Amino acid sequence: MSTQVITDAEVALGHLERLTAELRSLGLLVEVAAPADRRPTALVANSELTGLNETVIAAPESSPSAGTGDGWAYYYGWGERIAPCTEPARAAALLGRVLATRRDG
Repeated sequence: MSTQVITDAEVALGHLERLTAELRSLGLLVEVAAPADRRPTALVANSELTGLNETVIAAPESSPSAGTGDGWAYYYGWGERIAPCTEPARAAALLGRVLATRRDG
């Protein structure tokens, strides 16, 4: 009998892939990296100004009371929580607002 083990990195990558689809539907650029020696990350950029970007990871919640869902959340690279991984559309909308360019008349 064989046993399949899913690692945290694979779970994180699955969450990032769902987020990537949402982000691309908003017109944002996304590049996902999954090096063997680090947590998978997504670099999200404004397509009009690629220097305007954020790094996002998917990681287990730091405490059970931090939110609802499956115990995983999206975080900015510096550790601030964005949204639970059960809500990739919400996370994408928040990232879209952060990366939006404002044009005044």
